[in-house]
Amino acid sequence: MGMRKILVLGAGRSATTLIHYLDNHAGSSKWRVTVADSDALVLEAKVNGLRHTEGKLFHVSNPADRSRIIGEHDFVISLLPWTLHPLVARECLRLGKHLLTASYVSPAMKSLAIKASKKGLFFLGEMGLDPGIDHMSALELIRRIRQKGGVIRSFRSVAGGLVAPGSDDNPWHYKFTWNPRNVVLAGQGISQFRERGQMVLRPYPELFARAEPVAIGEDDHYEVYPNRDSLHYEKLYDLEGIPSLMRGTVRFRGFCRGWHALIRLGLTEGVTELHTPPDMTWARFTGAWLSSVAQGVALEEECARFLDISLRDPVMDQLRWLGIFSDRPLGISGRTAADHLQTLLEEKWALRPHDRDLVVMEHRIGYGMGKEAIECRAHLRYEGKDVWRTAMADLVGLPLAVTTRLFLTGHLPVPVMPGPFEARIFEPVLAALREEGVSFEEIHIPGNGDESVTRIHS
Repeated sequence: MGMRKILVLGAGRSATTLIHYLDNHAGSSKWRVTVADSDALVLEAKVNGLRHTEGKLFHVSNPADRSRIIGEHDFVISLLPWTLHPLVARECLRLGKHLLTASYVSPAMKSLAIKASKKGLFFLGEMGLDPGIDHMSALELIRRIRQKGGVIRSFRSVAGGLVAPGSDDNPWHYKFTWNPRNVVLAGQGISQFRERGQMVLRPYPELFARAEPVAIGEDDHYEVYPNRDSLHYEKLYDLEGIPSLMRGTVRFRGFCRGWHALIRLGLTEGVTELHTPPDMTWARFTGAWLSSVAQGVALEEECARFLDISLRDPVMDQLRWLGIFSDRPLGISGRTAADHLQTLLEEKWALRPHDRDLVVMEHRIGYGMGKEAIECRAHLRYEGKDVWRTAMADLVGLPLAVTTRLFLTGHLPVPVMPGPFEARIFEPVLAALREEGVSFEEIHIPGNGDESVTRIHS
C-alpha cells in the first residue's frame, strides 16, 4: 500500500496532541499529514518543526477550496465547529473519503454517516473526551458487569475540565480549558434525570444552587450539577428502565454558588442585545441589574442584599475578583450580558504559560449479583503538561489519533453506528488509549449497589 494522506481540518487548542501524534507515527506508517486552517499564525505554530506535516490555508466556506483539499487526501479528521461538519461530510461522501470527528453526531451527520457506511466509508463522530472517552469507558464497564451476570440498577457519570491544583490561584478555582461560550451558557434550559424510579427536573435558575458535593477517587473537594439531558443516554447505553440515571458536570467546590450569583444578577443571559451607553463601566452595568446608582462599597452592599448573602461571603470575593464592581469599561453596545461576561472571563480565567489543567471523570454503576448489591466506581484523573499540551488537548486528540492509526492499519472495521457504541470499536480504542497512559482506576464495593447510588453525595 502506498503513502496514505491524512487531513486535519482546524488547528485550534484541541489539535496539538493529535497533530504531534500523527507526525510521530507518519514516518513508520507511510503517512503524509496536512493541517488546514484559516488562521496563518495559528497554523504556523501548530506545524512548526514537524517532519511529516505541512500546513495549508483553508476556508471551509469556499466550495472549491473544500473540494480540492479533501480530494487530495484519504482520511479526514475535522476539528471544525460542529455546525460545519455537514459541509465536510457531504464532500467526503461525494469523493469517497473517510471522516472522523470529536463532535456530537447531529441528525444531519447521522444521515450522512448511514449513507457513508453503505459505501464502505469510515464515518465516525463523538471520538473525543466528552463525547468520546465517556461513552467508551462507560460502555466497557457496562459490558463487563453484564458478562459476569450483573444486573445494573443505577448509573451515574460525571466529568469536568478544571485547573490543576498547582495552578489554582483564583477564588473560583477555575480557568478556561475548553470553549468559553459553552461554559458561559452551560445548563440553560431544563435538566432532566431519574432517581429511584422518579423523573427529576431542574430549571436553570435553580441548577447551580442545588449542586452537591462529591468525592472522586481520594479527592473530596468537588461538586456536581446535572447535565441538561441524562435520559438521552438510557437508549444509547442500553439502560432502558434503570431506576436511577444521571450525567453531570464536575467543578471544584464553591464554583457553583458563585455561578448561581451571576445567573441571579442576569449576567449569563445570551439572547437580548443591550443598548448600553459608550461610557458604561462594569460598576454601572452591575448597578443597572440592581436598579442602583450606587458606586463602590455601597454597590457591593446592595449586591449582597440582592443575593441575600453577607459582604464577607466567599461569593462576594469571587464577584470582586472578577471586577463587576470596578470602573473597567464594559465594551461596545449591542451585545448580550453573556457576551460581556464572556469577554471579562476570557481575560480573568485564561491559562497562563506555565499553568496545567486537569480532567476528572467518574462512573458509578450500582448492580446486583444474585442477592449481593455492589457498586462499581471507575475514575480518571489526568493532568496536562503545559498550556499547549493540556489535558483537554490530550484527551480530545488521543482518541482521534489512535482511532486513525487503528483504522489505517486494518485494526478497526467500518462502524455501523456513527458514534463509538460498538464493542468492536470501543474495545480496541480503549486498549490503545491505555498504552498512551489514559486509564481508569476501578473498585467494586460490596453492599453499596442499590439504585440510590446515583445520589451525587453517595
